[in-house]
Amino acid sequence: MKRIAPLAAVFALAACGQGAADTTGAGDADTASDPLVYQGSVTVLQPTQRDSAGLCAFVAESYPPQCEGLPVTGWEWDAVEHEEAEGVRWGTYVVTGTFDGKQFALTEDPLLLSEVDPADYQPAAPEFGEPAEDLAAAELTAIADEMTAEFPATVFGGGPDEAHGVALVDALLVTPEMEAYAAEHFPADAVVFTAVLQPVE
Repeated sequence: MKRIAPLAAVFALAACGQGAADTTGAGDADTASDPLVYQGSVTVLQPTQRDSAGLCAFVAESYPPQCEGLPVTGWEWDAVEHEEAEGVRWGTYVVTGTFDGKQFALTEDPLLLSEVDPADYQPAAPEFGEPAEDLAAAELTAIADEMTAEFPATVFGGGPDEAHGVALVDALLVTPEMEAYAAEHFPADAVVFTAVLQPVE
């Protein structure tokens, strides 16, 4: 099983060329353009009104539980142990896969969380830098709200961390596009992400 890498990952960009260089560099370009693979423990739930399962960063305290969830492809309930009540199916698993901007695609078979050591799949602790500007709590709240509005599929909340002077953004996973948006629109180090699923090596 692949192990979780630190949240601050380095994302390589493939360079484009022409002529003879295409042949010699094709393998490197393919490797650089491979999608990020994420891994972590999460609740997977399929409500009665949906025809597919979803990854849930949090669930409503009800029975059966409820959540919207990021759609996940390749999920087969018959292949995993799970609970079921009133047509709702759910369980907590370690999942590994990629994200295309709309849905999560499994790249490995899920693992039942009860059959592994949960400590091996804990999210990385957030890393705080030195914000380039001193922002008020209202400004930090606005930043978190904007990230939630811009990336509703992956961001599920956030708010000001006044002790560190940053906006904490809670996400199911963090994409390069999310990091680029934060870097372009807000002061340096003003946004810190916490993520359920982490990039893997």
